[in-house]
Parts: sequence; C-alpha cells; structure tokens
Amino acid sequence: MALGDSRASGPLIDPSTHQDLCLRSPEVNYPAKLAARIGVTSFTDVTCSAAKPSHVIDTPQFVGTRIAPPQIEFLSTDTDLVTLSIGGGGSNHLPVSLLCGAINPGADARCRDNPLAEQLAVEGIERMAPQVDAVVAAIVEKAPQAEVYVIGHGGSVGLSGCWPNIPVSDADAVWLNGYFERFNQIYVDAAEQYGVHYIDIATSAVAGGHDACAPLGERWFEGLLPQSPAEPAHPNELAMTAIADMIAEDLGSR
Repeated sequence: MALGDSRASGPLIDPSTHQDLCLRSPEVNYPAKLAARIGVTSFTDVTCSAAKPSHVIDTPQFVGTRIAPPQIEFLSTDTDLVTLSIGGGGSNHLPVSLLCGAINPGADARCRDNPLAEQLAVEGIERMAPQVDAVVAAIVEKAPQAEVYVIGHGGSVGLSGCWPNIPVSDADAVWLNGYFERFNQIYVDAAEQYGVHYIDIATSAVAGGHDACAPLGERWFEGLLPQSPAEPAHPNELAMTAIADMIAEDLGSR
C-alpha cells in the first residue's frame, strides 16, 4: 500500500500515464518499482501530488477530475506493507529555499545568516512534526500488522550550488542541506515512537554524489531546470529506483 505526495507519485516522470492532478507515474515511481522487485501479489498506489497529511488521514483531495478519498481508507488489518512520503505540502521548504536563491552566478544570498530563514525553518518543522506524527499513528492503528516505511525529504540540494539549476552559494547549500537534516528528524522521531522504518534518501544521495548538481546518469534529483523527466526539485526515475532498492534491502534484512 503506497501513501503520500509527489515525492512518491512521480509527477512528470512518465506524463503519458497521468490520469488526473495526482500526476502519478504508476509504472516507474518507487512504489511500483518496489512492488515489482519484491513480487507482491496485491498492490495499491494512492499517492497524489500536493497531498498533505490531512489528505492521508481524513480529508478528501480535489484532483481535477474527481475527489480522492482520504488515502488511509485503503488500508486494512490485512495490509502487510505500507510506504509513505508526506510532509512537503504545508512545510516551509519553498520560502526557505527562495531566501537562499542567488540572483546570478557567484552571488551569495547568505540565507545561512538570515534570521528570517532560520525562523521559517524552525516554524515549519514545529508545524509539520505533529502532523507527520498523526499520520504515522493513524497508519499503525489502521494496519497494525504492516511493516511501515517512511521516506525522508531532501536529496536535491547537496553541499554545493550549481547556478541556475541549484542557484545557491556553496555555503548556503551546506546550510540548506542541514535544514533538511533537521526536518528529517521529524521522521526519525516518528519511526522511533511507533516502531516503523525510516529511509534516509537524502544522506545517500548527497554522500554518493547524486544530488541535482550531479551529471546526468548519476543525478537522482532534479533542480529548477530538469534535464531528465521529473518535476523540478523532485526525484527522477533513478531516485525512484534507489528508494525502492533501499526499502527492499531493508525488508530482506528482516
């Protein structure tokens, strides 16, 4: 059972398969790749772009041609595997990133020294933490036998900028990367609280040189100017494969 937002649905990776504003790429996103890799006998993907935590728990989502019911309604006591990507919608990722934007090559916005950037970072984390916690709690209650995997944010911004694709100074890139580490503590805490599993795709992407500044063929995430099919600042198909592999390897170890 795949739940979550655009980081799972795979917008623009395979636009020919999009049926509505969920922008789901149902054959090449990480839920599909995981299902194929581990050979599941039954698989449902209700991931949807722009989904917020409330759209998982109790709020229908308008997706252009229909109203999608709350995603959690598709879980049952028989569900034995759940993947979740959530928390981007309603976070302060965008305004924080905009404050780091350099207007030309070599410029330095110095968001790392900007009190407003730090304020937005802290406020966004504090606002999203209880919402993510509530989602994970609801999943565990609805599907108590399931192995639950929560996938973190970040991975697009590494430890250096590359204007105009990631238009930030190297020092601000390091700060942004640290911001996503702080944000991902939300998922670490929820995983510990509810006995679920956390997939740290950002650390793997940055440490392995797979951020949005990496060359084509090595890049897992796209920047502002995608050079492979994906929505800007989102995982491309290589990232989807990497996430599926990380989950499958963890399952195998269990």
